[in-house]
Amino acid sequence: MKMFASIGRASSARSTSGQIIRRSLIAIYRLCIVQSTIVLAFMLTSFQPLPSLVAQFSFGNFRDPRGISVDPMGSIFVADTGADLLLRFNASGDSTGEVGGYGWGDFQFDMPYDVCATNGVEIYVADYNNNRIERFDRTLANVATLSTNQSNDDSKRFGYPSGVAVSRLGDLFICDDEDVRIVKVNTFSTVERTFGGYGEGPGSLTMPRQVAIGPHDDVYVSDKGRIAVYDNFGNYLRSIGVGTLHDPTGIGIYENEIGVCDSDTLYFFNLDGTMISKFSTNDVLGAKIDHFNDVALSGNRVYILTDRNVVVAKSNF
Repeated sequence: MKMFASIGRASSARSTSGQIIRRSLIAIYRLCIVQSTIVLAFMLTSFQPLPSLVAQFSFGNFRDPRGISVDPMGSIFVADTGADLLLRFNASGDSTGEVGGYGWGDFQFDMPYDVCATNGVEIYVADYNNNRIERFDRTLANVATLSTNQSNDDSKRFGYPSGVAVSRLGDLFICDDEDVRIVKVNTFSTVERTFGGYGEGPGSLTMPRQVAIGPHDDVYVSDKGRIAVYDNFGNYLRSIGVGTLHDPTGIGIYENEIGVCDSDTLYFFNLDGTMISKFSTNDVLGAKIDHFNDVALSGNRVYILTDRNVVVAKSNF
């Protein structure tokens, strides 16, 4: 009887130990399930697709184009520097008009470097070798010419304009390649001030190429190795892309995003200077691009001006 009692106690102990082990295994299993669920949920919520640019279509056959601009209605304007032409296209890339040819008349150009049509009413062209800004209406009729190179007042004169932009208030901002500065012209066609010139400390420009106006009326200038940012009165605020950009040319702004062409790389920054993404000439899916000359942004569409044509791409960022 004593032997049977010992066996019973041993069997009971083994049973209790087995239950403890089973309960421990079940607890560990449940904990693993919970942890796996948490990890999977984190991965699903934190996953972000890589930024991409996917070409939708392309158009044009240009000779050394330098500037592109898109108006609020979707019309696309290109300054074809090599052909001395201003060309207009609809949102599908179909040609809807052109004006120009070599010369110095009202409907002629000598190396048009840039175009701005962002206010939806008028089109401004930086006519580089003619030292002037030409203004056209939406029918491409010449409306006015702004030229100050005959002025005896250095502070009121610009020469060889490489870029032009118009603010919401109608003020013009011109890249003065001759005097290496920005010229602000008010709505009365009077030079109101210049800024970014020699001796202005960190705000001094080295090689201003293009200019664009941000949503808060700040002025963004592509300069050697950076984008220099000023307020509407020409006070220097900050620089974007220092240490990243080398020789930026064309820039385009839409809401809180700025696109910057830097030879064989297209960069995207937030207006505070944070880089969003960058693309080489081989990174635009579905397009063959040799060089980024200029860029315009509208919604999730990116209009890329290359050496030969315009590539219209869709972004996912």
